[in-house]
Amino acid sequence: MLCQAFPWFMKYVTGGYVGMEEAGERLAQVVDAPECAKSDVYWAWNGGAQQVGRWSEDGKPKGAGGSGGEIFENTQSDAVRDRGTAMKMWDLSCEACGMTEKDLPKAAISP
Repeated sequence: MLCQAFPWFMKYVTGGYVGMEEAGERLAQVVDAPECAKSDVYWAWNGGAQQVGRWSEDGKPKGAGGSGGEIFENTQSDAVRDRGTAMKMWDLSCEACGMTEKDLPKAAISP
């Protein structure tokens, strides 16, 4: 259920949604662009609309989304860098998506 609800939540509640095509473009940029050669960096884009989406008269969503913007090196919070918190988040995400250890590559299994 989380896997189905997450894109909706990101688009209409947080305003941080980007479509599949743009997500692929961003991934390719981080992998290939010279400005992204630095490792151990949290890359972000300054696009995102910070408003709740609405339905237009033609039945399509409008007014939200995190697309566009320029890439920049973002600062991670202490919570993001905390190994215990990261492991708990990983485990909860796997559980929410119905994944078990047999679904994961060996390198991804928590020690």
